[in-house]
Amino acid sequence: MNDQALIPARPRLALMLLISLAQGFALFLLWRAGENQVWPSQTPVANFPLWTIAVALPLLLLLGLDDRNERRTELFVGLFSALLALLGAYIGWQVTPFGEFPPDSIIATFILPLILGCFLALLFLRPAVLYRAPDYAEVFADSWRNALVAALSWALTLGVFAVMMLWGELFRVIGIDFFIDLFTEDWFLFPVLSVVVGLGIFIFRGLANVIAGITGLLQGLMWLLLPLVLTVTVLFLGALPFTGLEPLWDTGNGTALLMALNLFALFALNAVYQSGGREPYPLHLHRLLCIGIALLPVISLLALYGLYLRVDQYGWTVARCWALMIALLITLFSLGYAGNVVRFREEWTGKLASVNLPMSLLMLALVLLINSPVLDFRKISLASQQNRVERGEIALEEFDFFDARENGGRPAYLWMQQIIEENQESNPELAQLALEPVRPTIVATTSDALERLDIRGWATYRPEPFPVPDDLAEAMQASVVAAYIDPETISELVIFQADLDGDGATEYILAASLSVPAVDLKELIVSGFREENNGWRELEFFPFLARPASSLQLMETEIQVVAPQYNDLQIGEVTLRVQVP
Repeated sequence: MNDQALIPARPRLALMLLISLAQGFALFLLWRAGENQVWPSQTPVANFPLWTIAVALPLLLLLGLDDRNERRTELFVGLFSALLALLGAYIGWQVTPFGEFPPDSIIATFILPLILGCFLALLFLRPAVLYRAPDYAEVFADSWRNALVAALSWALTLGVFAVMMLWGELFRVIGIDFFIDLFTEDWFLFPVLSVVVGLGIFIFRGLANVIAGITGLLQGLMWLLLPLVLTVTVLFLGALPFTGLEPLWDTGNGTALLMALNLFALFALNAVYQSGGREPYPLHLHRLLCIGIALLPVISLLALYGLYLRVDQYGWTVARCWALMIALLITLFSLGYAGNVVRFREEWTGKLASVNLPMSLLMLALVLLINSPVLDFRKISLASQQNRVERGEIALEEFDFFDARENGGRPAYLWMQQIIEENQESNPELAQLALEPVRPTIVATTSDALERLDIRGWATYRPEPFPVPDDLAEAMQASVVAAYIDPETISELVIFQADLDGDGATEYILAASLSVPAVDLKELIVSGFREENNGWRELEFFPFLARPASSLQLMETEIQVVAPQYNDLQIGEVTLRVQVP
């Protein structure tokens, strides 16, 4: 890490500030075009590539320029930025016609791979410029250096912005508004903050000892955490034969938990062992850790199996396509490390390059392909869901048009327009579903969604079914919606009657038993309803109760009305209720 030969020479400060200033003005012009809704903001095929170049090209130059190879670095960065711009044009085409459907999901799934792609491209920039094979020690050092320099530069920029806001507010307090007005102008902020980013990159690229110190600190933290996370891995796998996989899948996020565990283990492993130099642990501990590393592929394969079960049941979505790609990459890393452990025993650390270098190139290729026609998750997702309809697994009326509109981009939009045209007269309800999709969960707040949910048909009754007035059902439904309850977490929903205040009038009680993911607990949420003035007043029950799952069987547990130990205290118009912990 401290080897000066591994540190690229910084370009001139004036050049870096000029690049930053140019970036600031380019971003300002694009931002102002969006604010004024003029070209290119309304033309995504042009807007996306321009934003891509304005963001990626300067940052690649700032982080990658080497004073000894400026011309060739500029050539390679320019070629890579042109490739990113072509991908940006394709993504822009995916959000046309502009304004007809939300572009947020598509933009997010373009930006994140773009950032990762730039980071990975920087690792191979110097070998490409020098026309030689990548050196793993150099690539590893650059990965940490670039990540920390970028993070510290953005932290500096946020600090400068915070000081500017404090400066402006202090002067506004004493009647001088000039500074706060200036500091909140977009024509001022974009160039100034861009220059701060460039200046930060220049400064931190020159502080090799500081970067090495932070890297050493992070390595020390991972040195402590790696044995812990591998111990968790071994214990978890040891417990599975006794518990089975069903409790894991019942959480609804078992695959995500497995992937998170595996990903953290891989990150800690690379942070600790780095380029395979001196062993960081005593030999006996290192050998024990090798056992945990050899078992990581089991976690990876379990995550893939959990994803397979979900896809087999519900088909592909954009999110599941992303999950598959990430899970496959994690699995390949895990298999590579485990294979080296099996083959080379405790000397496997010297073979990190054999896994990390080809996997980095594979990751770079994938993050470029997923924003191209070659590997378009939106088309894959739409085709999968259409196949489910064609095979009769779901009716077309049950199709998740909301997810298609939010995440499916242009292919889903064109298909939904076709549904609308074909069913406008023959099936207007289906056409309306495609025209104005509603989120298919109980947390939706639109009137259409409420009409599609019937609380009386969903809940069970104690001790026997009894009539529930329409206006009471609507009040109960509104209560559930207002509580933002995820229907997948509801294990029991029960309605029963009780006389809570002993006045002879019946109150209606709605009780929901919610399964809390990842822990063996259920939460009990209860609302009461009392008829008053030809309407229904909701009665809240406090506190919310958390009890072991086995104690919350709403159809079996005894329910009774119990008089309070302490009466309420009235002070003027204020009623105070005694609560005993």
